[in-house]
Amino acid sequence: MRFTSGTGSEVQMGAAEGKSMLYLEARCILITKGAGVQGLQNGSISCIGVPGAVPNGLRTVAAENLLTMACGLEVASGNDQTFSHSDLRRCARTLPQFFPGTDLIFSGYSAVPNYDNMFAGSNWDIEDMDDYLALQRDFQVDGGVRPVSEEEVLAVRNKAARALQAVYEELGFPPITDEEVEAATYAHGSKDVPPRNIPEDLKAGDRIMKEGITAVDVIKALAKRGFRDVAEAILMMMKQRISGDYLQPSAWIDKDGRVYSAINDPNDYCGPGTGYRLTPQRWEEIKNIPWAVRPEDV
Repeated sequence: MRFTSGTGSEVQMGAAEGKSMLYLEARCILITKGAGVQGLQNGSISCIGVPGAVPNGLRTVAAENLLTMACGLEVASGNDQTFSHSDLRRCARTLPQFFPGTDLIFSGYSAVPNYDNMFAGSNWDIEDMDDYLALQRDFQVDGGVRPVSEEEVLAVRNKAARALQAVYEELGFPPITDEEVEAATYAHGSKDVPPRNIPEDLKAGDRIMKEGITAVDVIKALAKRGFRDVAEAILMMMKQRISGDYLQPSAWIDKDGRVYSAINDPNDYCGPGTGYRLTPQRWEEIKNIPWAVRPEDV
């Protein structure tokens, strides 16, 4: 069961009852715990502009994360919604989740430029990735991402574009040209790719509904055109959607399809030093940012 709890509607209750945002947030947290919920997407997601605009507001957001953890609930602490164009404020808003640790610092890290983010922009996006990688390294924090080389990124993006091109061709959708594949491989965002015939693409979308085209058809198309590993990955994802085992606030799925959540990986924190610790292998990954200068190279 997934619930969202964040400073927003509580502000209106506060105006009516003369209570603080934190008091009302605490009440929301305890209600959801009493209802048997295992965790919260908690940290003022879509309403972050409200506490961001009032004195002590962002401290309240950090406090509600702490309350949720103190109640033994899983915490996906937000950072998905932009609230300021100040790089310093955006970073400062994240640090209280960075240090004490929440189950997920982000409910989802934006992998697109801010202008392409249809969720009104994220507190962090792809343009901040280098800074985020450096922060992980600076503070020895597992923030959930790892450095990759430019060659790896280009190979993945090119393969994804070619796989999509193959699916479109198999299903008879408006073709994706080789020029578009090339552009998508190197593009920063939507401004760097050729314009599409939007009405024709929308008609293809209507066909999906009218003809009952499903993920199974996509999987078949991928396998037929030689993208078997991609087909198998999507098949695994569809199996997960049927089982629903990942529907916990802080669940995650490993590369083999195993789900980790509060059910099979409970919070056993018993004080300082007993929580999650980076393995030596994970620490080596985090340290290995591509632009770090080795002393022997100087």
